[in-house]
Amino acid sequence: MIGPTNIKQREAIRDTWLKLIENVDNIKHYFVIGGLNLSKETFVSIKQEQHFNNDLIVLPNIVDAYHNLSKKILEIFVWLDNSNFTYNFVLKCDDDSFIQIKDLFTELKHYHIQNKLHKLYWGFFNGRAQVKKRGKWKESNWILCDYYLPYALGGGYVLSEPLVNFIATNAHQLRLFQSEDVSVGVWLASVSGIERRHDPRFDTEYISRGCSNSYLVTHKHNAEDMVQLFKTIQSKGMLCLEEYKKRYSYIYNWEAPPSQCCIRNNASIP
Repeated sequence: MIGPTNIKQREAIRDTWLKLIENVDNIKHYFVIGGLNLSKETFVSIKQEQHFNNDLIVLPNIVDAYHNLSKKILEIFVWLDNSNFTYNFVLKCDDDSFIQIKDLFTELKHYHIQNKLHKLYWGFFNGRAQVKKRGKWKESNWILCDYYLPYALGGGYVLSEPLVNFIATNAHQLRLFQSEDVSVGVWLASVSGIERRHDPRFDTEYISRGCSNSYLVTHKHNAEDMVQLFKTIQSKGMLCLEEYKKRYSYIYNWEAPPSQCCIRNNASIP
């Protein structure tokens, strides 16, 4: 997902990690923009950008703002479910996320071969996040418990088609929460048969944990960062000029209560 005026970031993505799949036919990318209440200048700019790139989805009834992100992701899933696409998986990521897209695609192909009836929810999960009481993510209508339900962080996560279909089919009955990723976790909480796959190779927390060549998704990168990461992949065949760690990761313990899920005690986890 991306804001309407973030042209520089869109160009950086087109010029970096999307180039890694230029010759791959069965991957399609889109930048999704809320189209309501755009200025005339922004509307003209987006129209020109779409003419040259043909990779924008403009949602006409969505104001693109932080408080509308949950509504925006819901509208994306409805649009996708009503489209003529035949697809198996959707990767949702932010405009400051860099994706090792070929590696991610290879894993999804293997997963699909082995799991024909799949309900995959794949990303970096958190189950111990306390409900926000202030700031732009303040949650005024949360009544479920004193923690958010387990959810994959919004910098990047994968949903299989049956889960997108479930959300889209029930869109008119789903409650919208302030955070888009929290909302998706709640919407899918009661669905049976889901494989929630926590993966430390999704570096999608509110700050990056560092650089690891194993990362499939790494978050919080501006356009200049993306260019450097892409150059490193092109010249060295790996993501990092030098691997380093800013903070520990964790393996999610699905057998523990969510509030005890996520202990950062292992330096070997990327």
